[in-house]
Amino acid sequence: MIFLAAAGLVMLLSGLASYYTTQQISAFAVANLVAGPLALVAAGVVQTRRVSGFSGALSRRVLLRQTALVGVVAAAVVVSNVLASGWTASLDLTADRQYTLADQTLGVCAQIGKLPEARRPSLLFFEDALIAKEVRLRIAGYEAHCPIETRTLREAQAPPEARPILSEFETTVIACLGSRCEAVGYPSEGNITNALLRLTRASTPVVYFMLGHGEVNLSSEADHGFSALAGALRDEGMDVRGILGPAREEVPADADVLIVAAPERDLLPDEIESIDAWLEAGGRMLALLEPETASNLVELLGRWGFDLPPGVVADERVSPLLVDATPLSLLLNQFNGWHPITRKLSHRHMVLLPSARPVFAARKPMPDDRLEALLFTHKTAWLERDPAAARSGHGAGPDPAGPRGVPLPLAAAGRYPREHGEARIVVIGDADFASNRLLHTLYNPDLLLNSVLWLAEDEEQIALRPKGPTPDQDPLTIQQTLAYFYFLAFALPEALLLLGIHAWYRQRG
Repeated sequence: MIFLAAAGLVMLLSGLASYYTTQQISAFAVANLVAGPLALVAAGVVQTRRVSGFSGALSRRVLLRQTALVGVVAAAVVVSNVLASGWTASLDLTADRQYTLADQTLGVCAQIGKLPEARRPSLLFFEDALIAKEVRLRIAGYEAHCPIETRTLREAQAPPEARPILSEFETTVIACLGSRCEAVGYPSEGNITNALLRLTRASTPVVYFMLGHGEVNLSSEADHGFSALAGALRDEGMDVRGILGPAREEVPADADVLIVAAPERDLLPDEIESIDAWLEAGGRMLALLEPETASNLVELLGRWGFDLPPGVVADERVSPLLVDATPLSLLLNQFNGWHPITRKLSHRHMVLLPSARPVFAARKPMPDDRLEALLFTHKTAWLERDPAAARSGHGAGPDPAGPRGVPLPLAAAGRYPREHGEARIVVIGDADFASNRLLHTLYNPDLLLNSVLWLAEDEEQIALRPKGPTPDQDPLTIQQTLAYFYFLAFALPEALLLLGIHAWYRQRG
């Protein structure tokens, strides 16, 4: 009877823990929530049958003892609820920290706190929306840490400025500033924070992409397209435009940042001259280079102090995060801890580059110029002159005459004080890390977007962004990961407890 009662209690607690941890009624939770109470009831029946009648002293003692135990448990639950009603602390045990506000969100909230009341946005949270239950704790985080008004209401109570959005979108949260409202879309922390950021930006940086030389496709939504990059920049409150290089004589005057992403062909001589002149006048440029494509952009960057030797960087430690991983797939966590772009990134943060070429901050064109490397490989990496061999895994290896045993830089930034303003250039030796497939992997978006913010002199917005659940996990699928989680977190401890109770019961008998 004691074993049955203890086993029932363990199963009941395991089922409740499974439900409150995953917020799902799984087969594991159902089995334990059914078997646990049944075992407790059976134990109670057995205990009752062992008592001869209900009027004797022994019956009264058993009944009194059990009643007192239930009363103590009930009282503890009531007291806990009363105390918890006034307790605002929380403990976030989710793997992706989805209920802990990210560095970027706290920075945006700090900037909102500096604004006058009339310029502070508000959040409308619709409690009758389909996924309102999952979003409620996230909204509570904004209420606790962000100096904005959060209003909980039903869709029928929406203010007039928000009703057009509700008639067009199925949404849970809407951000508003005066009569201007924005639909948040899926109410992730990143989307909510970006909506607040767009509403409160004092100015909108204009970012131009150079087109016409085989650069990345900003409209493609395929895995190797770059529509997510354009969307991420817009989410940060930037105005993204395209510039057809061969059709223009100079960089547009309103350009804050020019991005030249993996051109497959040479730029025209006039284009090179116009970009060079624009930089001399204080322009800002981000260059994303692919290791196996060549263009005269490399020569232009060489004049500004960057050394970009041909070849591709390989590493003996192959990244396990790509299905098609090769020695060219680089998982990196070595950053320049002093530069504004990478200051918030440490060895605990990783970026994934599927293939990259080295980028050396080699020399200063002028004495006051400053060039710094931003991202480094591990010491096990080398410069591979035969990318095909490294990709196939046959015949690849370090060049005895090349650099070995030292980290190789894969990104660098330069500042160039000039008469008409300070030019800034960031060069990253890979473009595919910003593709739709990989942009939101690990800390890839932080490296890219913080580079653009630094170029636009919007350094207050440089931060680590909220991280959502990773949809693709390799070598484990989501189903496999969930199965291992149930086994390690619930099934294994439950089995060990039951075995321990059984062993104790047998030894006691």
